[in-house]
Amino acid sequence: MKVVSYKNQYRITIPKDLAESKRWKAGTKLRFVEDTEGNVILKEIKGQNG
Repeated sequence: MKVVSYKNQYRITIPKDLAESKRWKAGTKLRFVEDTEGNVILKEIKGQNG
């Protein structure tokens, strides 16, 4: 993965095989969580519209 700067935000592209295995589609809402060791975890936000 590569971090890209766009309009004063940083973005990453999630590998297609990961998105497919998690059944994430365009528009799926995700949030970043950082654990106590500094690892970044992606969590899907479920049950919220828009």
